[in-house]
Amino acid sequence: MFDQRFFKITVAVLLFHAGLLYLVQSGLARKFTEAVISPEIVARIIPLEPPAPPAPPPPKPQSKPEPPKQVKVTTPRPQPQPQQPKVEPVASLPPTPNAIEAPPAPPAPPAPAAPAEPPAPVSSAPRAVGIGEIQCSPPQPVYPSQSRRMGETGRAVVRLTTDESGKVVKTSVSTSSGSSRLDQAAEDAVKRMRCKPYMDNGRAVAVTAQQPIAFELN
Repeated sequence: MFDQRFFKITVAVLLFHAGLLYLVQSGLARKFTEAVISPEIVARIIPLEPPAPPAPPPPKPQSKPEPPKQVKVTTPRPQPQPQQPKVEPVASLPPTPNAIEAPPAPPAPPAPAAPAEPPAPVSSAPRAVGIGEIQCSPPQPVYPSQSRRMGETGRAVVRLTTDESGKVVKTSVSTSSGSSRLDQAAEDAVKRMRCKPYMDNGRAVAVTAQQPIAFELN
């Protein structure tokens, strides 16, 4: 007798395995695993660079220079030179036969070769590894009016997370200033910050950083 329940269970198991095989072949399972176990990147915030100034306008074409004026040059006539009296040449004396040439000087000994410099010692100290940096605009907190009237001051540290486009998508107060109003004002200022995407091996990734904000009354 044909059992429909057993047939349905068998078809469901086969479909489940077929779907799992498709996920493995298409790479969706690998992407899902990387998204789950990808480590969190912590970066240090640095000021955002100002935009480059516009290029100067091209120079205006100069007017054509005027051609040089032609000047007539006259050659003066040569003046007759006065005749000089002739001078009889004096015969030179023959060389003395007893003259003895001096012997040539002996060649100088070669200079000793300079000693070779010893090779520079190789430093065995480990190289320092720097932390990642992300460029963000400086925060502009708004001092709460009630906190100003009450004389509340403090320093809050806000933890922020940016996505692949550099937008601040998550904030939390990691160190409180002692006032909930100042903490909220610091968190609101961090949410308004603009950041550049953090690049890791040529691709933009999410990153976490910390931004301190101090509230002081002059």
